[in-house]
Amino acid sequence: MSQAIRVRFALVALLITFFGLALTSAIQKSPTMDEQNHIARGAAYLGTGDPRLSIEHPPLVNVMSALPVHWLLHPNLPLDPWWEAAEWYHFADNFLWHANTDPDRIIFLARLPIIAIGLMLVALAFRWGNSVHGGPGGLLAAAFCALDPNILAHTRLTTTDMGGAFFVFLASYSLWRALRQPTWRRGLWASIAFGLALAAKLTALAFGPILILAGIGYTWRFRPRRWVEVRRVIAGLALLLCVSALTLWAIYGFEAGVIWLGCPPMPASPYIKGLKAMLAFGSEGRPSYLMGQYRDGGWWTYFPVAFAVKTPIPTLLGTILAVGVLLRRPRYDDWFIAMPPIAFLSMSMVSNLNIGYRHLLPMLPFVALHIGRLARTDGYQLWPAIAWQTVSLVLSTGLLVCTVSIYPDFLAYFNRMGGGPEEGWRVLADSNIDWGQDLKKLRLWMDAEGVERVRLGWFGSAYPEAYGINYDLLPGLPHGFVLWEDPPFNREQPGPGTYVISVTNLVGVAFPDHDVYAWFRSRAPDAKVGYSLFIYEVTP
Repeated sequence: MSQAIRVRFALVALLITFFGLALTSAIQKSPTMDEQNHIARGAAYLGTGDPRLSIEHPPLVNVMSALPVHWLLHPNLPLDPWWEAAEWYHFADNFLWHANTDPDRIIFLARLPIIAIGLMLVALAFRWGNSVHGGPGGLLAAAFCALDPNILAHTRLTTTDMGGAFFVFLASYSLWRALRQPTWRRGLWASIAFGLALAAKLTALAFGPILILAGIGYTWRFRPRRWVEVRRVIAGLALLLCVSALTLWAIYGFEAGVIWLGCPPMPASPYIKGLKAMLAFGSEGRPSYLMGQYRDGGWWTYFPVAFAVKTPIPTLLGTILAVGVLLRRPRYDDWFIAMPPIAFLSMSMVSNLNIGYRHLLPMLPFVALHIGRLARTDGYQLWPAIAWQTVSLVLSTGLLVCTVSIYPDFLAYFNRMGGGPEEGWRVLADSNIDWGQDLKKLRLWMDAEGVERVRLGWFGSAYPEAYGINYDLLPGLPHGFVLWEDPPFNREQPGPGTYVISVTNLVGVAFPDHDVYAWFRSRAPDAKVGYSLFIYEVTP
């Protein structure tokens, strides 16, 4: 059997493993904080053709995730005053939990297209890796995508995070091909791909200048000292942006609306409004938590720390080894592969929006592609090929062990430097570990332990009663937020009962008073559910 056939068989096995891990873990998780909002946006756009709710997030990924729901369930759209006011949160809450009867089925169907996007990301990592590193290198790049717990965590959630990462990677790959062998067809496809990235997530706009610089630098290295080529690339990139903008406008149905009073209608007005909102939101920031510290804004160290403690150790080691190889034996393609993730991390470090590792997801396919160079067998390496093949096998096996050991709680993954999933909450909170995903597991725990009622303060938009959980409400977000000032328990000595407190609420990042749950935070929990819900049995 030839090497090419063995590589293809291994890729198929990898895709099947990725699909199985994503699908089976998705079934076990309740809706996270933002999922209802994304589903409702997509369903509303499909049902009405009106993008008024697609302000904070462009519609492409939301529409893709809502397609199975729209086709199979024909959901009711509550076109009430919340819809008229374009108040997306209340509309989404009403849509999923009140206007329709089977929220769990809606969530499951809406997660399937995101899993499909994850599969395409793994396949694309292989294709690009195969082009620059050969078959084994492409397979190693695909493995570091498919087996990464952070990618698996978000590929089974109905948000725009995975879709944004995939379409940015697709646009980068398409531009790389167009620069390597310029044709008008490749240029057109690169333009459309970047337009799709813009329509997938607002942060994709940051990759515009990044890809322009990467393209100019790549051309200069590939054809040194030929300014004519560089000028042609600059002109081509300008045309690319025009076609990308047209693609974005087409996805908005060629909508035009007023942005400011007295100004003429502008194309894709919800997108422009979203940019305004994102800039305002980014300048103001949100309550953030990092290693026991609180801030209304961000730290420049937040994302470097998050990357260090939530990226698997095999990935970190593979990245360091690959950097060593790159520095000793640089190649033309290295600039285009290495520059985007470095630039994106640098831009993230000045952001005031420090709420999750998920904002670094666009980096991960590039990191995997970078690691793929370790499996090259064409004399490119400094050591014999068998040595690098052994290193690749050890690293990918270690990554598989990391991922399987955290199944199905991929969202709560922390490496040993971060204290592992048991202690990671002391470093990061919010969507890094607790996004409201474990209400189903709480119901199973209550059944197993014979607990009929709990005192519950959870972080998430889902309704516990939808899963048969009997509870008394404690301060939480968004449910029970108003209780933080006068909580229904004695803060110095809580009364007897079974208290279930989610980690994000436990550290108090969202509350004006961060010490609402200080009594509980100072004690070890009696049990944990999915690493995100801490259970305290308080006796008389």
